[in-house]
Amino acid sequence: MVRIVTIAAVASVFMAVAPAASAATRDCAAELLTRAPVAPAQRPIVPRDLIGLRDFGSTDNAASHGVFNLSPDGKTLAMTLRRADPDSDDYCFGVVLVPLDGRALPRLLDVGGEFIQSDVDIRGIPAVHTGVPRSPAPVWSPDGRLRRDGGITRVWSVGIDGRPARPVGDLKTDALAVRWSPDGSALLVTVRPALDAGLAEIDREGKAGFRFDERFASLYEDRPLPPSTTLPVIEVRLDPASNRIDPAGVAPPSDTRAVVDATSDGGWRASARREDEGLPYSATPLRVARNGKSLSCARDICGDHIIGLWWLPGDTLLFLRAGYAGNGGRSALFRWRVGHDRSPRQLFVTNDAIFGCQLGHGLLICARETATRPRHIVAIDPASGDFKVAFDPNPDFHNVQMGPVERLSWTLADGTATYGDLVLPPDHRPGQRHPLIVTQYISRGFLRGGTGDEYPIQVLAAHGFAVLSFQRPALLAGAAKVHDLVELQKINIAGWTERRMIVAALEKGVDSVIRLGVVDPHKVGLTGMSDGATTTQFALNRSDRFAAAAVSSCCDEPSGLFVSGPAYGEATLDWGYPRPGPGHSSFWAPMSIAARAPGWRVPLLIQVPDMEYRSGLEAFQAFRLSGAPVDTYVFPDEHHLKWHPAHKLAVYERSIAWFDFWLRDVRSSDPARATELARWAEMKRRLDDTASH
Repeated sequence: MVRIVTIAAVASVFMAVAPAASAATRDCAAELLTRAPVAPAQRPIVPRDLIGLRDFGSTDNAASHGVFNLSPDGKTLAMTLRRADPDSDDYCFGVVLVPLDGRALPRLLDVGGEFIQSDVDIRGIPAVHTGVPRSPAPVWSPDGRLRRDGGITRVWSVGIDGRPARPVGDLKTDALAVRWSPDGSALLVTVRPALDAGLAEIDREGKAGFRFDERFASLYEDRPLPPSTTLPVIEVRLDPASNRIDPAGVAPPSDTRAVVDATSDGGWRASARREDEGLPYSATPLRVARNGKSLSCARDICGDHIIGLWWLPGDTLLFLRAGYAGNGGRSALFRWRVGHDRSPRQLFVTNDAIFGCQLGHGLLICARETATRPRHIVAIDPASGDFKVAFDPNPDFHNVQMGPVERLSWTLADGTATYGDLVLPPDHRPGQRHPLIVTQYISRGFLRGGTGDEYPIQVLAAHGFAVLSFQRPALLAGAAKVHDLVELQKINIAGWTERRMIVAALEKGVDSVIRLGVVDPHKVGLTGMSDGATTTQFALNRSDRFAAAAVSSCCDEPSGLFVSGPAYGEATLDWGYPRPGPGHSSFWAPMSIAARAPGWRVPLLIQVPDMEYRSGLEAFQAFRLSGAPVDTYVFPDEHHLKWHPAHKLAVYERSIAWFDFWLRDVRSSDPARATELARWAEMKRRLDDTASH
């Protein structure tokens, strides 16, 4: 069952396909809200500490606009909390009301619902699940009463006075989003009824056999899907008083960005949008203008990555610039009295991730993550830049011991700049050298487990590893002038230019850590998921500096043209991949690991979702036939990112055991790992025998 939940004045959507059984047997209210221990005692961090964090918003803080919403008076915040439990392989969800004046404690308005994944249309294939939680912002109703909407077929309402939730209306298809009508009299619910009809037609077609054509995305499904272009997304108008449902027209395009276009009381317009929307990868500089007069701002302040702007009284502009690869990942908040100050004044700069901000009651309320502290809410003084914590959903996390973090920045010879976060074991002492593990490919905010959250950084540090959380560089310089993904990929793929740049930056980051004298240069492990897995594949092909590796996606091989379906296969040809057949070994030589299976010596752990494992079949079989030191696992009911709590815990624990075995010569004491440890020991014996000959 899928539920969309609207918060009373709050409208919020969380959707789920998880088993519903076990959450009912848990005390979700107690699990979602907790107080900090009176006398916290530091203890080593373990995988369950990360699995069980209380989360809100998207898993990607760069895309987390609307992680909460403020009441019309700006004094109260509403959000949806979730918490995973690997034992039940389920989640708790709850709608939380947070008073911002500090006079009352946060309280739960409602508990319930299941996890549902975001989905995207890809190359004409509709509604492909991603594994990312769908968690849009709660939306307050115009009169300030809290309302919670949700549902696959229902909308639910709940008041802040404690009245129980009740269903509103009776939709016959999944609700995708909810908002209030401009006049505040009705709910506008986004739906896609044509998808249901299209899937029903596919079922009927199957009785006579499916014709294999561009509707197949065989990487994801063993059946065709209706073309996304024939499945419009529309809105219906739901009257909460009468439950009447009427058509309302085509749904407006979703915009998950923060406010990047606003006008002051004095008529100044500030915007941070591209000059040419036909160049989707170009910069989005800040512009301020009135009556044809434009104000200039230094490029290093206003040139790009503006993720939010707000007008204060007196034509004073407040704007937030996010950290990015080129500036060392440092976020900054600026204040500019337009017409008075010659340039903006920086209120603060930080390595922390600051995002999802809203202005209310004289304060800027934002979500914040530090390298060692999970997501929480802060209130920022727009005059001074000072901030205080307004709500921490994980006060008990202060009990765990964290390793020290240092941000390192470096630049390639061509001027490409990026950075990484180095985490050392909590008990590191001067002169010690540890095995190093590299995680990828975004290093921003709380250092949890790398992109995809599969390699628990602080837990690895607690096991005696140094960990470099690597931030991949920005797009190639030519990207700013391309008009679409095809043009961009042609630049990237020609000579594997982009991948060479990323791996060169990664290797320079490793060298930077080695020069600090804190790691053993002969014991370096490499991990990656998605783009990071492709980088790992390319790096293992060009370098012998990595002693062990683990990936969560696999692999970019010649067979990708066949296993991914017609639409993706034709796209790769447009990008510059060669057609199938002989004579293309030179193109694939830098990338294919299947071709290098004979003689492969880097122990490689592969843990992939069942939705994507087909793309690795060529490599898997090549490794099996050659007896390479590779161990592969496929997780059921998983998509690009793994979302099952039980699977995430298994991936965490196996990854730790893998690197303990190969880089620290330490065997897990867990008796459940005996079989795989014996398998790894046999791999090691064969490697040692080969080396001795």
